[in-house]
Amino acid sequence: MVPVQIEQLSYTYPSREIPTLNCINAQVAPSDFVLLTGPTGCGKSTLLRTINGLIPHSSSGTLIGSVHVNAQNVTEQSLAITCQQVALLFQNPDDQLFCTYVEDEIAFGLENLGFPQEEIRERITLALEQVGLTGYENRRVSELSGGEKQRVALASICAMQPQVLLLDEPTSHLDPRATRDILNIIKQLNTDLGITVILATHRVKQVQHLCNRVWLMHEGELCLDLPQSDAFQDTTIFHNLGVELPDSTDAIKPISSQPVTSHPILEIQNLYYQYPSSEVHAVKDISLEVSRGEVVAIMGENGSGKTTLLNLIAGLLKPNPGQVIIDGKDMKRLKLHQLAGKVGIVFQNPDLLLQAETVRGEVKFGPKNLKLKSDKLNTLVNDTLTQFRLSDIAAEAPYSLSRGQRQRVAVASTFALHPDIFLLDEPTTGQDAQHLQSMMDELCNQIRQENKTLIFATHNIELTLKYADRVLLMRDGELIFDGTPDSAFADPQLLQNASLIL
Repeated sequence: MVPVQIEQLSYTYPSREIPTLNCINAQVAPSDFVLLTGPTGCGKSTLLRTINGLIPHSSSGTLIGSVHVNAQNVTEQSLAITCQQVALLFQNPDDQLFCTYVEDEIAFGLENLGFPQEEIRERITLALEQVGLTGYENRRVSELSGGEKQRVALASICAMQPQVLLLDEPTSHLDPRATRDILNIIKQLNTDLGITVILATHRVKQVQHLCNRVWLMHEGELCLDLPQSDAFQDTTIFHNLGVELPDSTDAIKPISSQPVTSHPILEIQNLYYQYPSSEVHAVKDISLEVSRGEVVAIMGENGSGKTTLLNLIAGLLKPNPGQVIIDGKDMKRLKLHQLAGKVGIVFQNPDLLLQAETVRGEVKFGPKNLKLKSDKLNTLVNDTLTQFRLSDIAAEAPYSLSRGQRQRVAVASTFALHPDIFLLDEPTTGQDAQHLQSMMDELCNQIRQENKTLIFATHNIELTLKYADRVLLMRDGELIFDGTPDSAFADPQLLQNASLIL
């Protein structure tokens, strides 16, 4: 029996006139491992949500065609039944973790379906073993690293014992070591248990050797459906769509570095930070200076302190103790509104920044509050939309867009303020190679032209090598390296300490 059969499938979101999925036909055989890729906004996430029934059961809109799982139409059976057959793992584990303790998280779905307590305990033990977290039953979810959280989310799915596992960019928030571990677990579930896998990702190089079939999407259509052995024989279509290739080393073109000025725009002195609920410091005794015109990458494993450091620079957290000095002024003496135009930050989750009804409104929001004249404001908005390839979706609602598109909208709306220091937390999230290159080219060019500063946190070594003048490596809240990317990545022991893999 074919586990998944998709016939003449089209879907249009309520806020859009153009279908996000357009007449898709495909089938997935038992134990298949399908790599689903395509440009940002092509419909990958939407397709996954139609296969597990979230569309249309939990989303309005217009659905045409059908998806059958084990010969049953998912639109004609309840989600309670479908979720036992088809499971979906999201990009960000925090989006699907609800409970305080690991054991409760894994038991959550089983308890809601009325499984006996003895069977629940057996399934918890087995699921934790399958994801390499034996003994984690009583650990607090909030104290786990990003990679461990993703394993817990995967364990909660394994406990349901689904026949089909759908994964939506499951490694986009993970460091290289955690990425490798999660992909190995997924492949083991596919090989040892025969679970059918459909994995949506932009990271083709990481996954292509694990799959036996490749789907390529563009503008809502399935434009390629081939065995893995045949899919990359002709790479023209991948190249034209800006999708990463298995053997590519130049998916992101380098941008030339410019000499930086000696005047520091940012000074950090003996910086510490400890979250109220934690017993350890998230950032420990960091001191450094950053000059105008520099592009700086911050790297390290999940939980190393990268995001905390960015939030301290942005003024969203207050040092305890230590100093963050922006352009000669101690941030402790400044209020957040006084930092507008000085520091801008884009979070790893772009939805934390989006609030307007349209993309244009989102880009316009910040500059409008700076009281710019109407003609100057419209010119600035139009230029920013063009720079970040958002003009064609300017009238769309931000929340109707893909994760990668929402990320670009968040970057554009922050960039429109032209801050002296632009902070970016993991720019690769949800981005295909072409749009990532375009976004980073635009940011780095403008930063250097305007003699401003870009600091971005990432797990992507290639991105750092091609765009950063300097890299900061962190481990357990401490700064273990501050220098050029070439020097950092030539030291195997240093890479191991920072949980990075070339």
